Amino acid sequence: MKRNEAIRVLLVEDEAGDANLVKIKLRQTQSGYFELAWAQSLNEAQKYLTASSFDVMLLDLSLPDSEGLATVHKARTMAVDIPIVVLSGRGDTDFALTALEAGAVDYMVKGDFGYDGLARTIRYALLRTEMEARNNLLIAALEAAANGIVITDKDATIIWANPAFGRLTGYSPEEALGNKPNQLTKSGLQNEIFYRDMWADLLDGRHWRGELINKRKNGNLYHEELSIAPVKNGAGEITHFIGIKEDITERKAMEAQLQKLASTDSLTGLFNRRVFLEQLEQERAKVARLSHYSAVLLMLDLDFFKRVNDDFGHATGDAVLKAFAEIARNASRAIDIPARLGGEEFAILLSGADKNDALSMAER
Repeated sequence: MKRNEAIRVLLVEDEAGDANLVKIKLRQTQSGYFELAWAQSLNEAQKYLTASSFDVMLLDLSLPDSEGLATVHKARTMAVDIPIVVLSGRGDTDFALTALEAGAVDYMVKGDFGYDGLARTIRYALLRTEMEARNNLLIAALEAAANGIVITDKDATIIWANPAFGRLTGYSPEEALGNKPNQLTKSGLQNEIFYRDMWADLLDGRHWRGELINKRKNGNLYHEELSIAPVKNGAGEITHFIGIKEDITERKAMEAQLQKLASTDSLTGLFNRRVFLEQLEQERAKVARLSHYSAVLLMLDLDFFKRVNDDFGHATGDAVLKAFAEIARNASRAIDIPARLGGEEFAILLSGADKNDALSMAER
């Protein structure tokens, strides 16, 4: 509500003297302008609510058609979104707390309004209701978010998680409470240096973002993009951490597939010409830099391959190329780079090998 707008107040009070006191106090206030409507029963209040809208309700608990806390419950049903301030002749703290639990946002003792106290209470009720509505909206947004969101305390113990966290990890928000995220999803595929660097950034107050492989409740691994933000109090001390978790397993699989398509020969599955030449240049530079290091390049060609295609067809020729590629792959070491350069031309780069290694490979 804007400060220069009139605050519309519905007073539900059956005592004329108490109602006049409220009117006087609101006219005297210097903190705003109030428009007051007076109802002497809940039934009359219902008519006012049907005919017009109000910003706040001042509610006496002893009315001709209702008594005690039941009055709060009934008024709350009638005015779902309107903050209710209870006015009572009882200065009982326990009773005040009970009234708040019943749905009131504040409680005042009649005749004890003080200077501008009633106006301040009304403004506080409006502000509190506005803040609660905003918080409820934010919570609804977090609950509906597609990404997993988890909030921990400063010791990384989970205090809240949204449903998407459950769908991602297999652990319901209720199961997650009281646990640390790494107790639930740590796969062991990230080393201690990874986590040490991550926590160094976070404890220094910096936002951290990265990718890791985690484990679901059922044991399946998945790729996750994780973003963690430290939350600080007014003194600049970290009090909480907010983590946003996104399942990127499909994206990583697609990236791997695209990388494979870009780096391998589609027929044989060996490295293609472009990747092989890049690796060859890197190996050449290494040989030039290190006097004790050597490498070998084998160039291989299938004799009379054209006859295979001419006599038996291209399907058979493709089968021959794939069979030879499998031989080259099986004969190579893990560090070697077998490739198809084009047609029936193949090559194998033997890292760290000498001439004897090359002869042995060629014979195989």
